[in-house]
Amino acid sequence: MAELQWNDIVRPPTTASQARLELAAVCRLAARENIAPIGASRFATRDPERPGTYLINSGGLLLVEVCASNLIAVDRDGVRLDDGIAEPDAGALALVLASLEAKPEAVAAAQVATTAGCAVASLKDGLLPITQTSFMFHGALGTYDWEAMAAADTLRQGIAAEMNNCSAVLVRGRGLLVAGDTLAQAWKFLFFLNKCCRSQIDAMAAAKGAGTSLTMPTKAVIDHAVAQSRAFIEHPRYVADWPSALEQLDREDPSYRD
Repeated sequence: MAELQWNDIVRPPTTASQARLELAAVCRLAARENIAPIGASRFATRDPERPGTYLINSGGLLLVEVCASNLIAVDRDGVRLDDGIAEPDAGALALVLASLEAKPEAVAAAQVATTAGCAVASLKDGLLPITQTSFMFHGALGTYDWEAMAAADTLRQGIAAEMNNCSAVLVRGRGLLVAGDTLAQAWKFLFFLNKCCRSQIDAMAAAKGAGTSLTMPTKAVIDHAVAQSRAFIEHPRYVADWPSALEQLDREDPSYRD
């Protein structure tokens, strides 16, 4: 495959069909990486042809079953446009829709209750800057206390406050919430945030087993690494592997395009 050129940067979908294809791809990638194998996880993207409409995965399907044609169109309240019935599991869905409403520049969002994500979200200090991937989120990661009984407007306000200058949030009781300017970016945020949460849990377990404490980088090292990581995230090269990810899915199981 030809190398991605800077004038061919990965951009948000401009048609509903492309948005459906890419969202289905993200769901399949999450299933393949065992980040979110079940349907309780929620992934959403804007319908570029219908403002105020969002495409989501059905809560009744495993992520490995998701394809472009079985994604569902809903409004800001999670009500299906085809039959006027609200989708089940309003918690995860409300979070992803709230994040997209809070960040007008965001194209896609995901909310996943991974084991590592839920564990780190429950910690008082949250995500620690102890790995290269964690530097991507250091100082730019929100924290939100999930309230199952919170009114929709209260939830939207809370998520908006946490995502003001962030693209990811640790949701206590629910796990990970990310939003990206492209579907490729949303996927990378989810993949790397879960990866550094797993690394932290493993490191904490290893430290406890050895009867020692975690070794923390100095502030100078953290500041330098964070600056490098932020520059990388903002560079087109951060999502340059998106076409290759789609090609790999095509080789393994192209049914996500159906």
